Amino acid sequence: MLFLAHVNKQKAFELYAAHYLATDGQIYWSDTHQLSVYIANYHEELDQKLNAKNPSSEMIMEIYVPLRSLPDFLERIRKDFRENQVEFIYGTIRLIKQDDESFLAWARENFACIIFNLHVEHGFAGLEKAKTDFRRLIDRSIEFSGNFYLTYHRWATKKQISTCYPQFAKFLSLKRKFDAGEVFQTNWYHHFKKMFE
Repeated sequence: MLFLAHVNKQKAFELYAAHYLATDGQIYWSDTHQLSVYIANYHEELDQKLNAKNPSSEMIMEIYVPLRSLPDFLERIRKDFRENQVEFIYGTIRLIKQDDESFLAWARENFACIIFNLHVEHGFAGLEKAKTDFRRLIDRSIEFSGNFYLTYHRWATKKQISTCYPQFAKFLSLKRKFDAGEVFQTNWYHHFKKMFE
């Protein structure tokens, strides 16, 4: 299926849709059936079959838009991906409820969550293209009063973060207040701390 998603998206969609629709109405006793494994270097065999010039993988991004905006957003993304030759491999759409508990709440209201898995080549040009493509996805979400999930990459600009998470600078201030010794830290934290200095 993953190979088909790279070489024949229409056929991959037809097979996946047929399988998915065949499960309609099924009831499961637990969510255990949804668990899966991550296979290290899963893309190597695919790279060989595709005669890839550089090692590649799929990279995830979550975009959130108000439910009422979903059809228009998807149409805009369809055009954008075609114009910019974005290699969209697969994705999902789900409903997410408003988050009124988290300080950096990603769901300011009930949103449609669109998961994008884009094909990314690991050479310099491929990573630069991915950065541009993911930043454009964030810009499209902003056009539709949407948002994005913060931690999948560090390519969001300061303006994008400030627009989608206006409380981000306050978050950093509170982080310094309650964790003055920076006991809890990550590369992600250091990247954005430096960005907002």
